[in-house]
Order: sequence, then structure tokens, then C-alpha cells
Amino acid sequence: MARWTAEITNDPESDYALCVELLEDAQHRGRVERAPDGTLRIVWYAPVSVPWEWLNGIVARFARESGGAM
Repeated sequence: MARWTAEITNDPESDYALCVELLEDAQHRGRVERAPDGTLRIVWYAPVSVPWEWLNGIVARFARESGGAM
């Protein structure tokens, strides 16, 4: 079974804004980031299957801690 983890980091391509890297077995699979209009979005690097409860918790926590609404 795959092990999913999330790492809060800065995006050097977006003026070092906070984002959350999503990793499956230590492989970067996508990230949660704040779009220029302030909404959250998920950027996938390839098609993946992610446990919903885990992902929903990560996105909700990022929304709270980064100071914006979803």
C-alpha cells in the first residue's frame, strides 16, 4: 500500500509563496497552492489515485493555516 505524505514548502517559481507538496512513497505527485485569485488549487504532476479523507484533511488544514478561504 502506498504511503502518502505532505510537506509544507515554498514555491520559488511563485515568489516563494507557501504550498504543500503531495508525495506518494517519497515521489512528488502534486501540490496544493493558492491561485492568483486567492482560491486553492491542486496541481497534479501525473494521474494518481489519492485517498480522499487524507487529501481533504491536508487541503482543509492548508486553507486554515495559510489564511484564506477555500
